[in-house]
Amino acid sequence: MIRCQLLMHSHGGGAEQLALLLARELDRRRFAPTVACLRHLPGLAAEVPPDVPLLMPKDATAWAALRNLARIRRDCARSDVVVGTLELQSLLAAAVLAPRGRAVGWLHKDVPGYLAQRGKGYGRLYATLLGAAAARCRRLVCVSEGVRASTAALLPGCDAALRVLWNPVDIDRIRRGSEEPLPESLAPYFRDPVVLGVGRLVPQKAFHVLIRAHALLRQRGGRQALCIVGEGPERPFLEAEARRLGVADSTLLPGFRNPWPLMRHARALGVSSAFEGFSLVIVEALALGLPVVATDCPSGPSEVLQGGEFGTLVPVGDAAALADALQPLLGDAPCVDVVRAAAGHARAGDFSLSRTVGAWEALLEECAAVARG
Repeated sequence: MIRCQLLMHSHGGGAEQLALLLARELDRRRFAPTVACLRHLPGLAAEVPPDVPLLMPKDATAWAALRNLARIRRDCARSDVVVGTLELQSLLAAAVLAPRGRAVGWLHKDVPGYLAQRGKGYGRLYATLLGAAAARCRRLVCVSEGVRASTAALLPGCDAALRVLWNPVDIDRIRRGSEEPLPESLAPYFRDPVVLGVGRLVPQKAFHVLIRAHALLRQRGGRQALCIVGEGPERPFLEAEARRLGVADSTLLPGFRNPWPLMRHARALGVSSAFEGFSLVIVEALALGLPVVATDCPSGPSEVLQGGEFGTLVPVGDAAALADALQPLLGDAPCVDVVRAAAGHARAGDFSLSRTVGAWEALLEECAAVARG
């Protein structure tokens, strides 16, 4: 039996949900997973699979965090593999707390793209800490070839440790979840065509570009609404941008909610990101037959869409190009490519649990075999 600790420091994002999904799906005949969290996050406890032990501070005090850290370290010593599930805190903690060679880092984002939006001092410190953590990891799992390439360029000494494992996606759960009814507060807006955006309201997602594309389409006589599902620090800026462009009445920011029923009723998914790692939301859209228009940013959209075979790619930051690509999907007789939609369904299957969890299990077995000598 392989003891595997999944180390976390946050909750609610896509990467965190993937860690919990992996904990749920690992074959219990071969793996004994534990979820460990550095912080007191009550919402996390409700989502950890019931047969998986959870190590988490009992409250938000520093003393509770220190006591829990000691528990995590003891569990790391007993574990064959310790996975730092998200850069940077979880990965760094796994590298420091696990016996040397037992840590595995899980890289979800294009780190150079992320650092480009930060100050130089922050970037140097981040790269230094990431490099130190990487040097102690047996493997660094990258969610896409693009993340692998950018990480290799940033940390040239870690090439041998890099592995690409696509994110596991529960396709059946997505399709079941999409059958839930639309929220009553949003249903009236879906009487007209809706462009959907999904993600945290942060600079990386560049939702202001999607709002500008929406405004251009309205200026051309379109009657569509824009719904951006998510929450984050850029909400005031995005609301102000919608007011400035005169589209506040047709731009919805409903916060966090299940996006799958909205995908079922929307006309298109708009992805305006400046950079990505994998872009899970694109796979979700393909699984539901929703047309995708995405920026050709580093590094996820083009890889998931295979260079535009399963969706449309436009230049980063180009609101006019985004509007041009969305427009044919929004008319009274939308230009929907049935063949492409069917191909998108099949492409989503490439990321299904049956195809991705097995790759994770093989990597964990490989690392455990080395750790045991």
